[in-house]
Formats: sequence, C-alpha cells, structure tokens
Amino acid sequence: MTNDPITLGHGSGGRQSAELVSFLLESFRKRGIGPEMEDAAVIPGGYAFTVDGFTVSPRKFPGGDIGHLCVCGCANDLAVRGASPDFLGISLVIEEGFPKDEAAGYMESAAKTCGEIGMSLAAGDTKVVPVGGVEGLIMTGCAVGRIQTPSVLSSSNLQEGDSIIVTTSIGRHGAAIAASRFNLSVDGLESDCAPLWPALQPILAEKGLRCMRDCTRGGLGTVLCEWAEASGLHISLEEDAIPLNLQVRSLCDVLGFDPMYMACEGCAAIAVAPGCAEDIVRKLRESPLCTEATVIGRVLAGEPSGMVSLRTSIGGERLVDMPFGELLPRIC
Repeated sequence: MTNDPITLGHGSGGRQSAELVSFLLESFRKRGIGPEMEDAAVIPGGYAFTVDGFTVSPRKFPGGDIGHLCVCGCANDLAVRGASPDFLGISLVIEEGFPKDEAAGYMESAAKTCGEIGMSLAAGDTKVVPVGGVEGLIMTGCAVGRIQTPSVLSSSNLQEGDSIIVTTSIGRHGAAIAASRFNLSVDGLESDCAPLWPALQPILAEKGLRCMRDCTRGGLGTVLCEWAEASGLHISLEEDAIPLNLQVRSLCDVLGFDPMYMACEGCAAIAVAPGCAEDIVRKLRESPLCTEATVIGRVLAGEPSGMVSLRTSIGGERLVDMPFGELLPRIC
C-alpha cells in the first residue's frame, strides 16, 4: 500500500487498520525493535504500558464523554493484560476558540473516573493549534500498571479446547455513538463505557486464564479474528449465546450494521482453559458490569484454521471475518 492514500477505512480497527499498522511499523520491525501486537505492552519490572488516542464524535454521548472514555480506554488496555491501572498521562490538543469550561468538564470526567479506580494522573501535555488544526479537541492517554497475574496473558496462550467468554452484551458503545450521530432516539441505549479493572481483578489469580482483550474498534468479531489468525486455531461461536440487548439489535437492524463489529468500551473477550469457564463466569457475574457474562464458544484445532465461525440461530454456519472499510468513523 506504499503509494495508496490513507482513508477513514484505515481507522476502522478491521482489516485495513491491520494493514496500515503493519505498514507503519515496518521501520521498527526491520531493526528488531517492533512491539508485540497486544492492547498493552509488557515491559521490564513486571509492568504493562499502553497509549491510546481519542477523537470521538460527538464528544459527549449517552453514557459518557471523551474524558471518561480516555481513562476507561487506557485502564482497560492494562486490565486485559492483567495489570492494575496505576498511573496515567494525558495529552490535549485543543483548537483555538474551544470553550475552556467544556475542556474543564472533560478533565473533571477523567478525574472522577481515575478516582473510582485508584488511578493517578502522573504526567500531561497541552497544545493549542489554530482554527482548523484539529476539530475541537483531541485527547491522548498513556498508562502504566503492575501486572497482577501469575503468568503473562497473551493470544499466544490459546489452546485447543479453550472456552471463549464475553463479559457483557456487545455493541453498546458503537450503537450509542451511531444513534447520536444519526439523531435517532433509542430509549435506554447508552454506551457501555466503563473501567473493567474492578470486574476483572477477581479472576486474575485463575491459573486457566489464557488471554483477554477489550472489544473496542471492530467489536467482538475483530478481536476473535485477531486471536484466530495469531494462533492458527479455529474459534467456533454460538450466535444464540452472544448477549445482545434489544436496543442494539434494533438500531443495527435499522442502519444495516452487524452487531459483531460494533464497538464496545466496557466489554472484554476472555479465553480460559477447559474446566475453568464456569468458575470464572460465576466470579464475573458478581460485578454489576458483567451480569450477562457467559460462554459463547470454544477453540478448535480443525478447519477452518486461523478463522472464526458462527453457528447461527437458524442452524446454519457462517465465517466471521475482519470488517473491511469504515463502519462508523470516530467512535473512540
């Protein structure tokens, strides 16, 4: 893609995003200093580190705003690697003329969320650019936390027979952003944007825990495709087992979206060893964030290897592939 322009599709979190990231990282990889492709990097001393940028539109949405989203996004990247959300850095790029009170409101949301999970603001940076330099405000967060698991969680740990768990109903963040963007009123629809650390911390000592990933851009479908491709194994899902609330289902029907690819900001996919799933689901359901936690599939060694299949409600079976193109830009 050397001579091709970058498009919105490259920011989707799907197939084009993977191609763009691979292209941009080539200079690091050829020098042997490229990163591992997980939500947060494991660094020396038993820590995890992550960085994430946020351009969500609208900046305020049902269930949160860009400040809350920034903290949750960074904290959740740590949590799914089994790391506590300890320290946060925030960078702001602000367009000239942006209301100070609005910017302060987003920082108040960020501070409130940090306080709820025991995270401290350790560093930051603020830039102001001329009108048109950015659209309003962009927030970037980086975070560091100490790993709390007996061993490192990674998609490389996946094995035949593992169970796949999802912690809550899927697609609520993407659906809430879509409803706001298209001026659709859907009673009771809110983003699931929330810090996952309080829900995931109780399961971190489980020896059968293989890997976790929060289902942000590209949704549950993209996460599981990444796992299948990285491991070379086949992930088989049951459509009827995947929690999906009525509001998200209705909005997706109206707009023609597939909920498997709708973004989440308070939902994680978890792979666990055979025999551990029931206990882990029980512990997850003790959290108000994860009352719908359930097993949705398993990892197989057979064909199609490196792919995800979905047994549908009517008894058929289809492949779940990474989305190509942009479903809904600027969701996070």
